[in-house]
Amino acid sequence: MNPNNDTPSGHLRHEAAQLEKMRQQIMSDMEALRTQEQNLRSYEARLRQMPAAHVAPAPVAGAREIDAEREKLSRLRGLLEAERRSLVDERLAVREEREALAHKAGELKQREAWLEVRERDFQARSFAAPPPKAAGASPLGFRLGLNEVPFAEYFRSQRRSA
Repeated sequence: MNPNNDTPSGHLRHEAAQLEKMRQQIMSDMEALRTQEQNLRSYEARLRQMPAAHVAPAPVAGAREIDAEREKLSRLRGLLEAERRSLVDERLAVREEREALAHKAGELKQREAWLEVRERDFQARSFAAPPPKAAGASPLGFRLGLNEVPFAEYFRSQRRSA
């Protein structure tokens, strides 16, 4: 077991580190896609500048071939839309996880503050001197005057009259 995950705060740190790694991976992927898009645009610009003589004209396709290509295009658009929805769902999930982590971090900070106060109170009570006993207090918990006898009322009521 990872020693950093033994506590809730360690677990949160681990989760935050994983989210940061994922964010960095997404950012690097986005940068790679931007670079690839720029390369494709420059390649397209070079192709457009070439004379038309080098490009062979496309043969005229039949109606069946056009329908097949349209069907392929339709399937590809469907796949693209499914991927887009999946990406949106993943973004929402990451956002919800971040919000949950922030909420848990706030709860942990509150709990740590509460525990800190409780620990200080406990230490103050454990190191404080015990309260002084009242003078003349009996071990049974009631006070006796100098001329009083314990349980005197009880013994008086039990006496026989002479």
